Amino acid sequence: MSAEGPTGERRRRPNPSLPNAWKWGFPVLAAVVAAWGAILLLGGLTTILDSQRGETREAVTDPSAAGFEAFVEQTWSMLVATEDESGELVEVAVVAASDRSGGGGTVLLIPVEASVSEGVTGVSAGCEAECRLVDQYRNGGLDAVRMATAKILDVQFTGATLLTPARWESLAGAVDAVSVVLEDDLVATAVDGTSVIRFPAGIVAVAAADVVDLLGFASAGDDGSLVRLDRQGDWWRGWVDALQGGNPRDRLPNLELDVIDLLATVVRGRVRVVVGPWGADGGGVLAVDADRLTDLVVEMFPFPIPRVPGQLLSVRLLNGTGDPALDVPAREAVLRAGVELAVVGNYRNDGVIQTRVIYRDPEDEASAEALAAVIGGGVLFDPYLSPVTDLTVVIGIDFVPRVGVPRG
Repeated sequence: MSAEGPTGERRRRPNPSLPNAWKWGFPVLAAVVAAWGAILLLGGLTTILDSQRGETREAVTDPSAAGFEAFVEQTWSMLVATEDESGELVEVAVVAASDRSGGGGTVLLIPVEASVSEGVTGVSAGCEAECRLVDQYRNGGLDAVRMATAKILDVQFTGATLLTPARWESLAGAVDAVSVVLEDDLVATAVDGTSVIRFPAGIVAVAAADVVDLLGFASAGDDGSLVRLDRQGDWWRGWVDALQGGNPRDRLPNLELDVIDLLATVVRGRVRVVVGPWGADGGGVLAVDADRLTDLVVEMFPFPIPRVPGQLLSVRLLNGTGDPALDVPAREAVLRAGVELAVVGNYRNDGVIQTRVIYRDPEDEASAEALAAVIGGGVLFDPYLSPVTDLTVVIGIDFVPRVGVPRG
């Protein structure tokens, strides 16, 4: 209500004052709520930043430090195929670099008579149940040989190249003639049917123009392909020795070719020339030691390219022992299980007791158990595991490196 003043105007009554409890309590309550919200916010951020479940932590750049992880750089490799003057495949070599910065690697020679089953993607049709590499080249060229060789080794290559006699002459001509030791005369048949000693027995200096003739010279007998393979290995060893020392680029053609870049990298370090695990079965058919071949491939390709992308489970491999000497045997053990190695590094702390395979997707449990059985370890389910790979392997002090594996 309002009252009239002396002049007849209405006067508004003043509002009653607020109680002291409300007047001072509300600001205090608001301040408390704001402070409590800030505390909760800071606490939540601290919990997230300190959490190890999500693997989000400060970046570690020292490869020897605990917590270091890195995506692998897949092994640089190349299939090198050689054809003779008639266009026939006479040699297949796979060159792989073990260390791009330090050099070194492997040259694996594969007999052109080696077979791969028909029906493999990329392998030419038109041959019988077993197709030799030489048949693949006749029917499908370099691409067919690449796919067939990838099937034999169960690994893909970075690239492939074809070397003709002219290309070999350029490639090998930058060094002196390479000497090889021949136990017997290599006798060729001339056009008129007469026999000609192409390469005499003893120490023979093979000129660059004669390299393909030597590499492709056929030998008689059931083990003729293996004799030729050994001869190819002897020449490669001599050539690699000639390329090593100083700057290999000075002894290779000055051409911007991938095969030259790879060879220059490989010969900077220790090089193994391997003729492979092939042998004759007594009937003129090549037989392969599958276990030894697997060992060779694991040694050659520290981080192989999967033959079929996306087909294998991806693995993150962490060393939890603090002993870097276990890095190589652990890597090789994991690769023998038939998985794709995508990340390597060290666990967040040393002294892990038990080797274990960790999975985050329940559908991967069986695969985790199979991998654990191969490397020797336990299995652990962790829904908060890093999603970068399908499985994570943590190597513990109970890990037993494989011994007695033949090298070379």
